[in-house]
Amino acid sequence: MIALLLFVFVGCTPEQSTIAEYTIENTLNTPVTLRFFRNGLPNAKIAPVSLKSSGGTYKKAGESLGSSTSPFDVLNADSILIVFNGERAQGHNLFEPAAMCLLNQEDYEKLGDGKFLYRVNQANLDASILCENGCN
Repeated sequence: MIALLLFVFVGCTPEQSTIAEYTIENTLNTPVTLRFFRNGLPNAKIAPVSLKSSGGTYKKAGESLGSSTSPFDVLNADSILIVFNGERAQGHNLFEPAAMCLLNQEDYEKLGDGKFLYRVNQANLDASILCENGCN
């Protein structure tokens, strides 16, 4: 009977949670602003984030049930706009742009212990488009 109770107790433990920390770092010599969106509208829960040139960072951690937490979950956005010095912009949504998406965990450097790093770099700037009338 005791063995049965022990089996039931051990077998019915709640699902473990996963904590992940995502850092976005600006490696350019120009300031960058991150704008977060949900369903096509600016995310009211996250104000735009300004990253100073070369070394400015934004960190956000989050927790979810299960074995993984994604940038989509932690950043609470379905799209992100990177604005370069108020003049150029690059949009990110789930898996676009390919191989450099802020919302795709595979495009982050894995630092270990649930920590991930994305570096905004020259490739992002090169792939950006010029904003008509500025990127306000």
